[in-house]
Amino acid sequence: MNREVSAEITSGEYNASRKEAPVRIYSPRQVACGTIGGPVGLMYFLMANFDALGQPSRKNRVLNLGILFILALIIILPLLPENLPSAPFTVAYIITAHQVAERYQMNKQQIKASEDYEFHSNWRVLGFGLLCLVGSVIAIMGPLMLLVMAGIWVPA
Repeated sequence: MNREVSAEITSGEYNASRKEAPVRIYSPRQVACGTIGGPVGLMYFLMANFDALGQPSRKNRVLNLGILFILALIIILPLLPENLPSAPFTVAYIITAHQVAERYQMNKQQIKASEDYEFHSNWRVLGFGLLCLVGSVIAIMGPLMLLVMAGIWVPA
């Protein structure tokens, strides 16, 4: 390596002119698919995008609303009939996740057109969605099991 190039690299001029790698973000469809992880998945994917977009107040709002939603589920689930299908609840939060990502984050075309952002892989969505599913089961079923063990709630 000649001295000019070496001096340029060590002085930081080379690094300063180098472009940063694009920030990875989930598309609205990936966010909706990530809700395979239940309410924890809904929270994780929306929060990850708000973090990537540099919007901490919206990230915190998702966290707070998500916690309230999970608490509401814990309170309401014992009161619902056992034969009530869960599909309407699932569809509701999938649609909610997609709409929030579409409206307050970036849509697919914006991500494609941007030089600053690129998509996360679909394998990552699947993997984190499944991890979030475990988190959702623990977050919802754990407190319900405690109610059963304490004799406060007896499922029919």
